[in-house]
Amino acid sequence: MTQLRFSLVPAAYLLLTRARGPQLEVLLQLRRDTGYMDGYWACGVAGHVESGESVLAAAAREAWEEAAVVVRPEDMQPLTAMHRSGDVGGAAREQRVDFFLTTCRWEGEPRVQEPRKNAGLRWFALDALPQPVPPHELAVLELLRRRQETGTAVPAIMTFGFPAEQADPNPEAAWH
Repeated sequence: MTQLRFSLVPAAYLLLTRARGPQLEVLLQLRRDTGYMDGYWACGVAGHVESGESVLAAAAREAWEEAAVVVRPEDMQPLTAMHRSGDVGGAAREQRVDFFLTTCRWEGEPRVQEPRKNAGLRWFALDALPQPVPPHELAVLELLRRRQETGTAVPAIMTFGFPAEQADPNPEAAWH
């Protein structure tokens, strides 16, 4: 069987959060004119990791570029890493690894920096998210909500968009 080569595209998602009483709120942006998930409420700070850049540096850069806030890497906490298929349900030639980080510390007041791609920033309680939200981001936000409500841990690594039948119950079979 011939294996197809694929590329792995890394991205940084920085969830800016704040407490409002017992509720945790997250900053989301309304995407527009990007060609991807336009009209969806997505993570307020996110973007691809550039060549030679660490995921923490990418998150800090995106925080400034997209929301006009300064976030120091030491103020970012890892939430989860998501390995997802670029072609949900298929044999993807492009796969993604999304590093989700959180912070409740930054300098500046979040504001739209890229108005041609961002129709607005808004704070939402995790139990009152808008619709629609990109499905892979919604999965992470729901886990964050559950952690906030019940203390349930968010998995360190998760997958999204791969067919269930890919999971082989006998990992040694892949080596034979």
